[in-house]
Amino acid sequence: MFASSAILLLSLAMSNGFTAKPPPLALNLKCTVKPSLRSKWIAAIKEDQLCTRRDEPGNLQFVIGQDVDDENTFYLHEEFKSSAAFEDHCASPHFATYDKFVQEEEPFVGPPEMCFYHPLEEDERISEEKRAMHQNSFGLNVNLYPKAEVREEFLSVISNNKKGTDDTEDLALQYTYGESATVEGMTEGVPNTFHFHEQYTGKNHGKEGFDAHANTYHFAMWEEFVGTDPFEKDPEVYFFHILE
Repeated sequence: MFASSAILLLSLAMSNGFTAKPPPLALNLKCTVKPSLRSKWIAAIKEDQLCTRRDEPGNLQFVIGQDVDDENTFYLHEEFKSSAAFEDHCASPHFATYDKFVQEEEPFVGPPEMCFYHPLEEDERISEEKRAMHQNSFGLNVNLYPKAEVREEFLSVISNNKKGTDDTEDLALQYTYGESATVEGMTEGVPNTFHFHEQYTGKNHGKEGFDAHANTYHFAMWEEFVGTDPFEKDPEVYFFHILE
């Protein structure tokens, strides 16, 4: 009965010209740069970042971070209003300039690792407006691989952790997560693979905020879940200082 009513309402909405809004698209990237090309790469990626944020209405965020232990390993986090907005980014003249630099200079030690996902449980406003930049904050990108049989419990615990972080932590700047997504021509989404981007502020380049997060009740609930052996393979957690 409920399913039939939902289908009827959807049909009526579509007949009245209503179309579902496409979800935002996020990407995380990890790369290691050759020491001899470090300065050149930083200049090139900062120029791409500047133009992307300034010239692309479909861009929501572009973060550059440096690994806390290795000055030649960097992390990016980017968000776009939709997959179409990301395609516009890839077709932009400033991305072409950056891509030319990468092709000609070959700045990386091995291929960069990149993943895409649609952020979940985000406020409508966050999906429409550019996020503020928080230089000198503390960031982390995370990849988690829950077993299929604990998927629902995993999502419940993560949802609680996000809500607690967003609603109660004064030093938490961002908690974004979503499931691996397909981007046509680039990558296939992987079920039960989840990606995260978090930011914290405070003393010690923002580490104070992350340490406060790790001492909350909602994080303790997450740690309790982690203790139940819920993953297909080990989590991957990358800590970095946000440069731009």
